[in-house]
Amino acid sequence: MSTVDAVADLIATVSVEPDGPDRFVGRGSRNDGVDATFGGHFLGQAVSAAQATVEPERRLHSLHAYFLRGGRPGLPYIHQVERVRDGRSFGTRRVTTSQGEGGATQFELMASFAVEEGGPSLAAEPPPDFARLPRPDSLPTHAELMAGLDPLPLPSEWALRDYGLDLRTVEAPWRPASGPGAGTRGIRLWLRSAAPLPADHHLQTAILAYQSDESLADNVAAPWGATWGSEGVVFVSLDHAMWFHRPFDLNQWHFLDQRAVTVGHGRGLATATVWNEAGELVASATQEALLRLGNEFLGG
Repeated sequence: MSTVDAVADLIATVSVEPDGPDRFVGRGSRNDGVDATFGGHFLGQAVSAAQATVEPERRLHSLHAYFLRGGRPGLPYIHQVERVRDGRSFGTRRVTTSQGEGGATQFELMASFAVEEGGPSLAAEPPPDFARLPRPDSLPTHAELMAGLDPLPLPSEWALRDYGLDLRTVEAPWRPASGPGAGTRGIRLWLRSAAPLPADHHLQTAILAYQSDESLADNVAAPWGATWGSEGVVFVSLDHAMWFHRPFDLNQWHFLDQRAVTVGHGRGLATATVWNEAGELVASATQEALLRLGNEFLGG
């Protein structure tokens, strides 16, 4: 698949079509190595459904979502949007996602939209090593990185896929060039669209929401040298929150800084920040995941 085709496929993945009053349908997921749906598929489509019910000038500034049941690959998703509130400055939408008529709810999302306003501004400090990060063009592509690994750290259906984003890994447990202690600070990478995207902030927001689930929860398993694809590991996303702080353009490079916050009682919390090349914070995300490790990872 060419990069242009991969980006077109990504756009189709996060897009939805109207199917009745505030009801939208999105295409089913493909099998990515497990018999369930990638959480970003839920996020991207639900964001698109919510955005379709607000005025174009209102931008998504936060979302809070729960992954309730694993979806079935290949079956379309039905997204029912509830217009919870429309105020002068803010609007709120609830999205309930299922498969099939009368199917059980698999995913729920609350989304808040706001009109752009002026006011005071306080800049966040970028990661301490931001100015010393290797440039994206000096790093292997995701495909090149994975092609050099044996065994693959994740199922091949996931690790070798091309889904329209150019990822350049700076640090991860599976990147040998990261050096000693690789991945201890988290999975960190540069990202941008693999081919030009339209200058449509609603579309790009849905794509960034989709990508935000790509490796965030992996950070809570990384300290044990495990991934969600490892044998003996039970690993399921539970919930997800995201905030959009500033406009962004995914045609440009952005740095994704991720790390585990805490792990305990069978759950792990990870956080991510997204920075543009100027060192401005454009988005933040937090996710909790169920994590159960076999004795081989715990020294038992």
